[in-house]
Amino acid sequence: MACIKRFLSSLTVNATTQVPTNTTGTNSSTGPLTTTKLPVTTAPPATTEAPLPCANKPCSGSAKCINLYQGYTCQCSYGYYYTTSGCQEGKVFPGQFTVNITYSDRMANESSSEYEKLYKIITDFFNTTFQNETDYEETIIVNIKQSSAKSKIQNKAGTSGTSVTVRNMFKVTTKLNSSEVTKLIEDTMKGNSGFSSDSYEALSQCAIYDCDEATTTCQDTDEITCECKSGFSKKNPEDKSCSGCDNTCSEEKHMHCVIDRNNVPVCQCLPNFQNKDGNCMECDVGYSGVNCSNNFLLILIIVAALCGALILGLIVGLIFTSLRANKRQRNPEKRHLLTEDYSNKRETPGHVSAINSAANDKIFPTIQTSNAAQVNRGFEISSPYEMEPPTRILPERDYDDDAYEILSKGDGFRLQRRY
Repeated sequence: MACIKRFLSSLTVNATTQVPTNTTGTNSSTGPLTTTKLPVTTAPPATTEAPLPCANKPCSGSAKCINLYQGYTCQCSYGYYYTTSGCQEGKVFPGQFTVNITYSDRMANESSSEYEKLYKIITDFFNTTFQNETDYEETIIVNIKQSSAKSKIQNKAGTSGTSVTVRNMFKVTTKLNSSEVTKLIEDTMKGNSGFSSDSYEALSQCAIYDCDEATTTCQDTDEITCECKSGFSKKNPEDKSCSGCDNTCSEEKHMHCVIDRNNVPVCQCLPNFQNKDGNCMECDVGYSGVNCSNNFLLILIIVAALCGALILGLIVGLIFTSLRANKRQRNPEKRHLLTEDYSNKRETPGHVSAINSAANDKIFPTIQTSNAAQVNRGFEISSPYEMEPPTRILPERDYDDDAYEILSKGDGFRLQRRY
């Protein structure tokens, strides 16, 4: 019975085998997984998806693992090539050429079949080119783009080729130079229809090192480096861009380092300071903010000055109006005294006074006498000018007796014109 159970269980198991494949040079790849399913009648087969090759971390040292369409490849940083012992320092010979295959955007995807096809063409070509050079190690694809030039084959087909930038890695002790490497490549291309024979161009290391053009300058001397431009700094010497400002940008000089919209560090003046002839100076009165671009305080000062001038003008106008009103209006006590003085004045013949209307009816002032005094004296006064009182001097008569007559009334004497 145990043998029968083992036989039945074996019918439900899938047989999975992995076929390893190796490429030439230092690159290695693993072939696709093949699955054979035995016919079963009792239960559906159990299937599992195999992990990507790089999930098992097959690359040693600091090499980067890249998943291909089938298998993987290990790639070191610039200036190094990969061996089973890890990344080794080497000598770089960059170059660019055209492959006579139709360009596709999928070539940018390293795990696509289009990239793997191009990868195999290039690695096979350079393995053949440098087969007699013991110092050759590997060729690394740097960039893939559509070619702007067309070969004779491409003109007939009406399609454009694919431009590829590579770096060929040799041992650091190699005696080959750039001209010798270029000649070997061009000689091999002449007999290969898959390449444009005259398309290869040797490049400088700075052309592919990818230094940041905004903040660095590429230096290709004994060792290729990205030197920071004036005003910039970086933390690590291996960095290809400078992410900070140099020590001249300090708070003592009223400066600070900021990152602009292009991710480029820029040394600017602190808020409330502006750049004048390379120095950060305080903002003028009324200005503030970054680079003294805010003039809100200046507007406030102008508005306050205008309001103050308006208020001052209103006050001066009010004082001036009050003074004019007081000048036109006479003092009541002074006016009363002047009225009494004018009323006591005598009017001359032919002149009518406009001040005291009551005086217009009388040319001479009324002389009042007491009846008791008249009785005591025992005579009747007929005219004030005919008597000579001892204590009062009357003005001389300035009228004609024929024209006026004196009337005696209870309140005194009045002159009346004769008709």
